[in-house]
Amino acid sequence: MAEHRICSVEGCCNRVHGAGLCNTHYKRLKKHGDTETRQRAATGERRIWLEAHVGYEGDDCLPWPYSRYHTGYGQFTISEGVNGTASRVMCELAHGAPPTLSHEAAHSCGNGHEGCVNPRHLRWATQSQNAADKVRHGTDARGEKQWMSKLTEADVRRIRSLNGKKSQAALAREYDVHPTTISDVMTGRRWGWLT
Repeated sequence: MAEHRICSVEGCCNRVHGAGLCNTHYKRLKKHGDTETRQRAATGERRIWLEAHVGYEGDDCLPWPYSRYHTGYGQFTISEGVNGTASRVMCELAHGAPPTLSHEAAHSCGNGHEGCVNPRHLRWATQSQNAADKVRHGTDARGEKQWMSKLTEADVRRIRSLNGKKSQAALAREYDVHPTTISDVMTGRRWGWLT
């Protein structure tokens, strides 16, 4: 009989649903950014909080005190059915409208994933500039940091070392991935940044 894994939250004895958490804690993580229940606040209260902190002059990160997305970024309801991030709203309050609609609120501190909304840490950046910041800060979700990844860097290096020595189908069975994944790893379409 297969043994069921138990939720990783201390004191919880429920079966794992996703990401090492039971269904309840997994839903809280997706909705609020952590497994603890956060007090819900009306959009108006959240906007008032941002406006009160737009002049914040501290050098430390200013954490968003309300609900967060599973990525850790502050959750903000812009209008009925339209959600955004608190950091984007703060960036607009502090620095004006973005130069284009495709510009993103980028963090100089690298702590957007921890809910930072310090206006001094925010600036408008293109998607590629923001992606480069994430690589520089080590906060990009690629490779092992991608929570759904089945492969590790060591696995990828080993798979590449076996190119031509072991069939892709055999490697796919060994690592419990689709053969296309093995092909993509070997050609660099996946994990191409890893040398």
